[in-house]
Amino acid sequence: MQDIDEVETMRTLCNLKKICKWISFILSFLLILLCVYWLFALGTMLWSHFSSEYINIRNDLNLINILLYFLHGLAVALLLLIFIRIFSSAAKGESPFVMGQIRRLRIVAALLLVYAIVDSAVSFNNTLIQFDSMNYGYISTGDSAIVAINFTPFAAAAIVFAFSFVFKYGVLLQEFSDETL
Repeated sequence: MQDIDEVETMRTLCNLKKICKWISFILSFLLILLCVYWLFALGTMLWSHFSSEYINIRNDLNLINILLYFLHGLAVALLLLIFIRIFSSAAKGESPFVMGQIRRLRIVAALLLVYAIVDSAVSFNNTLIQFDSMNYGYISTGDSAIVAINFTPFAAAAIVFAFSFVFKYGVLLQEFSDETL
């Protein structure tokens, strides 16, 4: 006869695997949608850039926007890929306290930092663009540009990086526990 706690633990782990499998599936679907939309938008931007009649500084700024858009989408796609790997390994029943998960968390922290920097560059680049008398971006009343910086990805990168140390501590505890048994 099995212990009630053991049965409850097995049921909870089974539910966790199902939830992680669904999350992995949904993230995979979102990644496919993102890539299709991203490639279509990038292709449209490139076509618009190279089919333009006027080659001037505005066109160079357009090329910078295309590059920033590419880097922005690449960071998001890589984040989704890593999250898919994290949840699919949990769906397979692998322990979260392994060095591979720590590496993934640190990569997520680095990608969030890249995302934050690119997002700031996009905001800064948009404040510099001005079409004739119509301003694009945020312009204050004193004719000085306002750059909106989103600090959320910076904070998220710091938090995820801190969690990687918590998981590393869990790995060390798991190894110590395995050695004492």
